[in-house]
Amino acid sequence: MAKVTRIQHYASFLINDVEVFGVATLIAGGYTFRPDDHLGVRLVSYKDPNLMLFGRVDLADAQYLDDEIRGGAAAIACGRDEGRQ
Repeated sequence: MAKVTRIQHYASFLINDVEVFGVATLIAGGYTFRPDDHLGVRLVSYKDPNLMLFGRVDLADAQYLDDEIRGGAAAIACGRDEGRQ
């Protein structure tokens, strides 16, 4: 049986006028939101304006690792020659 990979996004969710950061996982009917402090999970509708989705976890983490292998963000930025005059 094939393993199902859930689509996850880094996200923020407005709770009582406080922006909380965590991970939103796509499920049937909406998302689950798990705060970084792991204190509970919330079910969130697709249409909830308080949920802000950022980059996909798998893609963002892969890019971060690739950047670190190349010496980190500073090394990448300082090593670019294209566009410099």
